[in-house]
Amino acid sequence: MMERTGIHPKKQRTVSDYHRRIERIVDVIRARPAQPFTVKELCEQAAFSEFHFHRVFRAMTGESVAQCIIRLRLEMAASALIYRRQDSITGIALNCGFSSSANFSKAFQKSYECSPTQYRRDHPADFRMRRIGKVTRAKPGYPDNMSFDVEIRTMPERRLASLRQIGPYSHASISDLYADLAKWHQSVLGRPAPDEAISITWSDSALADQDTWRLDACYEVHEGTKATGQVMLRTLAGGRVACLKTDVPGTEMHRISACWDWLFSDWLPQSGYEPADRPAYEVYRGASKQPGFNVTLCLPLMNKHAEHDDD
Repeated sequence: MMERTGIHPKKQRTVSDYHRRIERIVDVIRARPAQPFTVKELCEQAAFSEFHFHRVFRAMTGESVAQCIIRLRLEMAASALIYRRQDSITGIALNCGFSSSANFSKAFQKSYECSPTQYRRDHPADFRMRRIGKVTRAKPGYPDNMSFDVEIRTMPERRLASLRQIGPYSHASISDLYADLAKWHQSVLGRPAPDEAISITWSDSALADQDTWRLDACYEVHEGTKATGQVMLRTLAGGRVACLKTDVPGTEMHRISACWDWLFSDWLPQSGYEPADRPAYEVYRGASKQPGFNVTLCLPLMNKHAEHDDD
């Protein structure tokens, strides 16, 4: 079962809906800057999937949730330094959500290139406050005219054998991981590994510390296959999936990241779909026209289009 979608004129209501929900989260953070929000709490404010929340937020705003929280806290602190001169710098730091004046001073110095004390001294009380630290979305890592066809497929459930890598990874280390999995496949199952490989990335490399990155290299196996050694068995859930196909030369694997950025920041808000609370994954096949890979980026979707009130 397949639906084909391309890039159509923007569905303004859907795009506006995404922005509105993101801004609702920003307003919640701004209203309670000292609150140690959890991901679950923020997702509940705007009905986002916890699993893809960080990536959607970054794609829509150009900054991570953590960066947004720090930025908003610093904006409020900068205003307080000018207009609440009776408040101590330590008091302002604590009221704006910083754990100590030392941590506040370090963050403030990094953002404004001066200390809070100097900032207060250089800005008199009648200084007309402008919006400080307003984020400017970075230029996306893909061409402005970048465009793909995205297919909406209903995928079956699949049984996978996998090896996991934890920590920093590269194209070479991932290739080694698949080589080890292929040896296991030949040794245990008595046949060569299939032409199709699946890569499940559990960490967003732009957000997580590289020492915590987790990636699963997978091959599909028959039901009843037994795991041995370090190989794990897992079930890849079926359901509706957005699929973006592209050919990537072996020397330009970094282009995959740009494709993901496009899918999250351009296609998803226009599509009317919501990402499901499951990891995205990539399917690799040998490219027929050039050395490299035919890659399908797979973003699991909720079964229904997004429907939200325009409150």
